[in-house]
Amino acid sequence: MEVDCPHLAAAMIVAMQATLLVLAGGESRRMGRSKAWLEVGDTTLLEWLVHRLAPAFSDVMVSFAAPEQLETLVPYRVVFDRKPAAGPLSGIEAGLSAARTNIAFAVACDMPFVTREIAEMAVASARTCDAAVPRIAGRPEPVCAAYGKSALPAITTALDAGNLMASDVLSHLNVTWLEGFDVEQLRSLNTPEDYQRFHRDLRRGDN
Repeated sequence: MEVDCPHLAAAMIVAMQATLLVLAGGESRRMGRSKAWLEVGDTTLLEWLVHRLAPAFSDVMVSFAAPEQLETLVPYRVVFDRKPAAGPLSGIEAGLSAARTNIAFAVACDMPFVTREIAEMAVASARTCDAAVPRIAGRPEPVCAAYGKSALPAITTALDAGNLMASDVLSHLNVTWLEGFDVEQLRSLNTPEDYQRFHRDLRRGDN
């Protein structure tokens, strides 16, 4: 199933009984430091993203790969990966397992351009399937997607089999594909140059 999001957004009203799951366990090799703790004004990128999206959710949770990544305490529930060095799929598993709601919207902490409207559309669409996933030019964005707890068995099976690619697991789920997003909204901060550009956009008021 495909949903052309911009045409439906104005008409859809969402009761956001859902969990915001921020994925903060990445290794950040190209950035050279943990992205979650990058400075954004007087806060961090992690807290900035939560502040941007959390008002739309009834629950907030952050997943890290391991306890040593938690450089400072955060005022949210925190979970850690069951499988070490297993990438974002393991963070999605940890978050879904601990979520207090049936649906969790998973978003990487380095995707600051994601809007509440995207999150709301994904959550609404995931209520009738295992996952609702944006797709840009045919490429899925599994780390900016809503997952139901019904997706957990396939995710756990994949991790236990050593299949760590979140995009591959989607082929075993009932997925609603979300189309029509601006690619800039799903852009990640991967390098110091991306981080500097984000700060320039903030100063101009583009976010």
